[in-house]
Amino acid sequence: MCGIAGLLGIPTERAVVAASRMLAALCHRGPDDSGLVTVADPSGAAPPAVLVHARLAILDLSPAGHQPMADRPLREDLAPNWIVFNGEVFNFLELHDDLARAGWPCRTRCDTETILHAYRTWGETCVEWMRGMFAWCLLDAERGTAWFCRDRLGIKPLYMYRPESGGLLFASELRALLATGPDLVPPRVNRTAIECFLAQGAVWGREALVRGVTLLGPGESLVTDWSGRTLRERTYWRVPLAARPDAPRIIEGQASRGETVRRLGRTLREAVRLRLITDVPLGLFLSGGVDSGALATVATEVADTAVETLCIGFDQPEFDETEAAAAVARALGTRHRAVRLTGRMILDGLPEVLGAIDQPTIDGFNTYYVSKAAREAGLAVVLSGLGGDELFGGYPSFRDVPRSVRLRGRLRWAGRLGPALARAARWSGGRRGRKAAELFRREPSMVQMYLLRREQFLPEERRLLHPLPEGSDPLSGLPGSFAMELASRLHGDDGDAERQVSAFELTGYMGQMLLRDSDAFSMAHGLELRVPLLDHRLVEEALALPGAWKRPDPRPKPLLLDAVGGRLPHQTYTAPKRGFAFPWDAWFRGPLRAWVADALAAGDVWPALGIDPSAPAHLWARFLRKDPGVTALQVLALVVLGDYTARHGLRS
Repeated sequence: MCGIAGLLGIPTERAVVAASRMLAALCHRGPDDSGLVTVADPSGAAPPAVLVHARLAILDLSPAGHQPMADRPLREDLAPNWIVFNGEVFNFLELHDDLARAGWPCRTRCDTETILHAYRTWGETCVEWMRGMFAWCLLDAERGTAWFCRDRLGIKPLYMYRPESGGLLFASELRALLATGPDLVPPRVNRTAIECFLAQGAVWGREALVRGVTLLGPGESLVTDWSGRTLRERTYWRVPLAARPDAPRIIEGQASRGETVRRLGRTLREAVRLRLITDVPLGLFLSGGVDSGALATVATEVADTAVETLCIGFDQPEFDETEAAAAVARALGTRHRAVRLTGRMILDGLPEVLGAIDQPTIDGFNTYYVSKAAREAGLAVVLSGLGGDELFGGYPSFRDVPRSVRLRGRLRWAGRLGPALARAARWSGGRRGRKAAELFRREPSMVQMYLLRREQFLPEERRLLHPLPEGSDPLSGLPGSFAMELASRLHGDDGDAERQVSAFELTGYMGQMLLRDSDAFSMAHGLELRVPLLDHRLVEEALALPGAWKRPDPRPKPLLLDAVGGRLPHQTYTAPKRGFAFPWDAWFRGPLRAWVADALAAGDVWPALGIDPSAPAHLWARFLRKDPGVTALQVLALVVLGDYTARHGLRS
């Protein structure tokens, strides 16, 4: 797990200075080692490529794992290929055996070398054999190309920017691109991204908050020449919205539910076993919930040593799960510890949290604090249950989204009654009334109802802040191209509502917010966060199963519970579901009141964002009056957005 960056097609002296700045901006991701190399264009037509790497040493802690890394061609007339790589290929030991048989034995216990040798052996198709979380740039000296690749679920980010003067810059974090300076990456605001952030609480799609910066998509690869000019693009994997013909299917008379769930359990155990491989201290985040409890159960079965678990407690009882986590730890026999956070500790640390944000978000603050506690406890790697709700039906969206589609479909035939109901819902006040009114404006599709469910500022509320930017979807607030992409992927679906919601949650809320926040906030402390439930083989198998199996029976997530077995204490799945959320409403009216007021009154920030300078203060006044139409998360969104803009010097 590391930070990577580089430049193609930029004059050498300028590129090396910029690369040094990028490396400094990424040092928190890799505190153990760093490297910078220039690699000449084989044809001599373009400037040398510059690669940088900040290393968090997890596998093969020796200098042999240093990056940027070059391979050792078997023929003396071949120049070495170079790579910078962020993440983990968890099945690297299995691939080592295959590569040795193919004549490319690996000399290190390092997955970076595995990628280099796999590319020599199988070319770009080698990624299809890899299980993991990764983003890399591999320079092919023979072909004169750069190959960029990102993991299937988008666990590891890869940002890119093309300067107007030519060339290509890439980095693990947006801030590293900005660190090169305004001559290379002008800090200009992307108004479409502002609209998306206000709507969904994060910047969705391929665009970033800085104009011109893009993300390589999950499951995608890009090949350029040495100057950064695109040669080809490929999507090698997508979250399956419909059951794939070659995926495991339940066919009456061929496979029982029990047999299929046992197969799912074997895949889950393999995914966890692979993610326990490390050369540094590893632990598991354990709450009182099903997902982390399921992981802990499996980990204790497949681990060679005692499993260490860590629970983060909170001084407000309604958010504290330490007792439930301790009960799970006792039942499973893990080496358990609890770290308690107080409200004052969190409040005092908010400036540091805001500084760790790589793109504005209203979520993930809890990840910052639990990651900090884990690192201070001596852990360098942690396992998280992220993905369990999305994959196994843990969110209310699995119930609410299909219900909203059915309701909207019926009201399509209500004639004039629909607008009257919308007006009544709007005037009823509060968020539910406003969202109910907005429902009547949307098409009765799964994607429209899903996006509406998570919207923070509804369209009319966004128009009170700023005009609709060109290129934005006027309803969902997403970039129009990304909204169309989501909608188009419904084509050919087999009608399984739970499978559709699973795919939307994996692609949407999780992929666009949770994974990005988890990466930025865990790596702010040099901590590797592994997510076994997002192993792509497990995702494919789980999505291929009937969605009805995810419905409560009345146990939550019965499919996951049955795949794990019966060792979890029953209170793990009978207690009410509680998330680790912060009491923003109470804090904003109490200890943070003056801080928020100052942040929202900073009139010089808002014009750069295209936001009416008086609108944030007006929203704040409504919040203090306890206007039911204003939420604490809306206030938080403006605080985060204003701080990020000022911190990075963004302008219109």
